[in-house]
Amino acid sequence: MENTPAPIQQNDDTLDDASLSELFSTVLGRYKGQTVSIGTLVEALHERGFGVLLILFSLPLCIPIPKPPPVDTILGLPLFYLSLQMILGRDRPNLPQKILNKTISVDLLIKAFKRGRKWLEKFEKLFRPRLTRTISEHHLARICGVLGMGLTCSVLVPFPMSNTVPSLCMVIMATGLISRDGLASIIAGIFGTAWVIMLTVLAALGGEWLLKLV
Repeated sequence: MENTPAPIQQNDDTLDDASLSELFSTVLGRYKGQTVSIGTLVEALHERGFGVLLILFSLPLCIPIPKPPPVDTILGLPLFYLSLQMILGRDRPNLPQKILNKTISVDLLIKAFKRGRKWLEKFEKLFRPRLTRTISEHHLARICGVLGMGLTCSVLVPFPMSNTVPSLCMVIMATGLISRDGLASIIAGIFGTAWVIMLTVLAALGGEWLLKLV
């Protein structure tokens, strides 16, 4: 039975400037000992929920091992859906209600977070607010949505190395989005896009070469 969660504070200043590890610590600590819905956690993450969900679906695709084609599609479609929402200017992710209604034990998430917190804190030190005066968070999210859309299309194409590097760039881009690091997000997105273009050119040249052999 789902416990009644503490009310969500929409204008929580502690979340506005929190690092990724502080964000997880604050949100999870708020619901310690409770079983809450995915929708509750997404709501508590405010606009930064996009970055967290992008990381969630991108991480499994970063592992460079052979995977059945359906796995790339299953994980790639949510990335496509989230990227589209970012392009449209949505402030928060809008997932299907069936997913939002699923419940999870926060204590399990806290245990997992404690085990990986040292690694996460070292990783997030590479990120800091940059280009905040040049690009607003709203525009940065739209830029990441456009770049993420291209990376997602690469993930959905069954071609060697078409998902590992783009997915890793997606994780870096999403982390930059969460940390308000516009420079890291844009560089990661551009690098991933360049990788996709390179693979496309190689595929075209390889196809042309095979046609000549025939």
